[in-house]
Amino acid sequence: MPAYEIHLASFDGPFDLLLHLIQKNEVDIYDIPIAEITEQYMAYLAAMEEMDLDIASEFLVMAATLLAIKARMLLPKPPPELLDEDEDYDPRLALVHDLLEYKRIKEAALALDGFYQTRQRQFARPNEEAMYRTMFQDINPLDGKTVDDLLAAFLPVWQRAKSAGQVHTIQRETVSIGIMTGRIVERLRLRPEGVRFEEIFAGSASRLQVIVGFMALLELAKLRAVRLQQDDADTAIYILPVDLAACEDAAVTAEIS
Repeated sequence: MPAYEIHLASFDGPFDLLLHLIQKNEVDIYDIPIAEITEQYMAYLAAMEEMDLDIASEFLVMAATLLAIKARMLLPKPPPELLDEDEDYDPRLALVHDLLEYKRIKEAALALDGFYQTRQRQFARPNEEAMYRTMFQDINPLDGKTVDDLLAAFLPVWQRAKSAGQVHTIQRETVSIGIMTGRIVERLRLRPEGVRFEEIFAGSASRLQVIVGFMALLELAKLRAVRLQQDDADTAIYILPVDLAACEDAAVTAEIS
């Protein structure tokens, strides 16, 4: 019998080594020549010992398992009356089952690694909306304020609009969130340091304009294009631009929609 040539390599464990030996010898995993595979497995461990390599305990456990299976294979097969009706006496069955399970997991791991390597070479088109949200995700547009705070600031503006002079001529107003957003953006562009909440509604001659203006302000806050700031509970609320370009884009989008 020709000598078995040993080439030491790195294996993840005893099952990895066994699969390597089975594939190298081109044998059927369901009919493992246990004596030959055991001899080659032991030769691999001996080569590791000669090179003063540490042998993991799991490799030694597998060596003992292989020797036990080899010994059982040499024993006479039990008579049929001692076996269960559906039992197929073969000391290798448990080992084959474990090898097949390990092979399945290893192939799945290799497939996942292939997907990962392929994905590493791909670059997705950036999602501008997601990038914008990430850029300003740490900014609280209300800056600790609640809807009740905004409502308290809005009520005086609403009362002034209600108490304005009587209007005797009824005509259809052309007002939209886009128009009111544009007005807010124009004020912020002229005063980037901030605009008082009440000043946002300056020039709003009707209750409809006040309502739509308030909705436009909420929309800008929702888009994180502006933020609201109040130093303490008794001071005025200021509207501050977070990004003027984003404010102008929001005005254009609101007008189109």
